[in-house]
Amino acid sequence: MRVGVVAVVKVHLKGHFCIASTLVKRWRDQVKAGIKVDARIVNTSSGAGLQGSVGQSNYAAAKGGIASLTLVQAAELGRYGITVNAVCPGLIDTELTRENASLERLEEYAKGYPVPRLGTAREVADLVCFAASEAAGYITGASFDINGGDLMM
Repeated sequence: MRVGVVAVVKVHLKGHFCIASTLVKRWRDQVKAGIKVDARIVNTSSGAGLQGSVGQSNYAAAKGGIASLTLVQAAELGRYGITVNAVCPGLIDTELTRENASLERLEEYAKGYPVPRLGTAREVADLVCFAASEAAGYITGASFDINGGDLMM
């Protein structure tokens, strides 16, 4: 089933924007009240948002918007103690991925990557946890690619 442009942008881009706006208002109010804020926003973009994806212009545009949103939020929010980064997964072995292509086809794609396999949801989750952690406190405005080297190809 093909999802319309408006629906894709609404879910992906507008969803990120609305959630962040709600949190940022609360965190700014805390800063104004003299409460120290050490907060993280970790957006989910995609390799498609960085390089495009033939046949998925709606998805690529929404994910590209998230990449830009990440940069602007990072520049605007750092002074409040808020860092903003994005995680950009490539081809990850999930139910949704397998619904859209056969395992054989997915494995064929992955053979061409420098790391010749599909990524796992656990690997993406681990990266998100790092980006949200204290260890990432001085990282902001970054897009973390997790794609087995696909974007280098």
